[in-house]
Amino acid sequence: MSNKETATSIIKLVGGSQNISSLVHCATRLRFELHDSSKADREALKALPKVLGVMDAQGQTMVIIGPTVNEMHAEIMQQLESGAGAEGAAAASSASPATNAKGSKKSWFDKLLATISAIFTPYIPILATSGIIKGLIDILAQSGVLPATSNTYLILAGAGNALIYFFPILLAFTAAQKFGANPYIGAAIGAALMEPNITGITTTGNVIDFLGIRFTAMNFSSTVIPIILAIWAYSHLDKLLKRFLPKMLQFVFVPLLSMLIMVPLTLMVFGPVGGLLANLVADGYEFFLNSNVILFNAVFGALFIYVIMLGIHWVVLPLQLSYLAEHGMEYSLGSGGMGNYALLGVCLAVMVISKSKEERTIASSSAFVNFLSGVTEPGLYGVVMKNKKYFISLTLGGLVGGIVCGVTKSYITNFAFTGLFGLPAFLSSPTATTYFIAVGITLAVSFFATILLSKQNIQFKKQKS
Repeated sequence: MSNKETATSIIKLVGGSQNISSLVHCATRLRFELHDSSKADREALKALPKVLGVMDAQGQTMVIIGPTVNEMHAEIMQQLESGAGAEGAAAASSASPATNAKGSKKSWFDKLLATISAIFTPYIPILATSGIIKGLIDILAQSGVLPATSNTYLILAGAGNALIYFFPILLAFTAAQKFGANPYIGAAIGAALMEPNITGITTTGNVIDFLGIRFTAMNFSSTVIPIILAIWAYSHLDKLLKRFLPKMLQFVFVPLLSMLIMVPLTLMVFGPVGGLLANLVADGYEFFLNSNVILFNAVFGALFIYVIMLGIHWVVLPLQLSYLAEHGMEYSLGSGGMGNYALLGVCLAVMVISKSKEERTIASSSAFVNFLSGVTEPGLYGVVMKNKKYFISLTLGGLVGGIVCGVTKSYITNFAFTGLFGLPAFLSSPTATTYFIAVGITLAVSFFATILLSKQNIQFKKQKS
């Protein structure tokens, strides 16, 4: 079945193009927001050869494709955009109403997750790439091959640091898209906060003034929450201006007034408020970490792969990235990745023990993709979901790996996906040795646990309908 045929089937099975409110994708999933989610035929979607699974979370219907999701998304969008008249245009739109055709409202938590996901998803691949670049040049610098003072190092460091440093600009763009405002004005607001004249006076803690109004400044580089709050406010200002300004004046005065109002307001209000919220969340995160570092890492090792599976890792990822940007190191990004390696161990064991040629083929391809790039959906939905025993070995392997990370206080200094492609980012950490010991133990525990459990006659009770 070709991508074109699969895309056509997916559009039909989610209720047709008129039922699609918006469509984005992450590393492995097509994320549909549907006007009426009850119209989606989930069982028929799961039966498509190129679909690994279907799940509902965050008010979205997620069709799991795997590493080729980019191609499938492009094919679906092409078909939607070439649709007849308003139907195609409406389906391709990024607008996402809060209610479906039946009028059932999304929960506030679903809306929060969907918003965070839409804002952050486009940057995940480049975030991982940045971590690999930084890890690679750190290794070269530590080995004396590339001096940290050389122009070559500084240029490559700029390539690796750019995304995190200028995150407010990029987040402003996607946040404005999500909130239904002009993304280019949003990006300009974010860029203004990073402009040298402003960064020169906004050292965090300094007291500065605007039109005689004194306020405490903050530096916006590498921040997340303040700019998202600011762009949310800008989206309401944008609607207000368009309501009261004549259409002939909107072309100039909407961006003009937006910049004149929002840049000072962001500095004076949304920066401090967003910074306070970010600090409160970060304090809670650090309290959990500092209370018991072993328990902290054990929880992430055992459970974070399920958090990713459910699509709610978008709540945690901004905390991890903020902690990494502020401290230059992070624990849970290391221990949380143990679940990926536990899954690799499960897939390798299934390759050895399974008597089914089809299952061995799925396990081998899933293991290969996981080993290369840390993509877990093929293994989760193609292998683990088929046998409940595998969940035990998956959880056990991640738990033991997380405990080892906690005992050895292993951490990472650059963000990247697990797997071979992300290796430079993890090798650059001062605790790389203990981290990879944890990886090895995780693989061994999940591998042998899978083999042992396969020989046990464990029965799981079925829930009565």
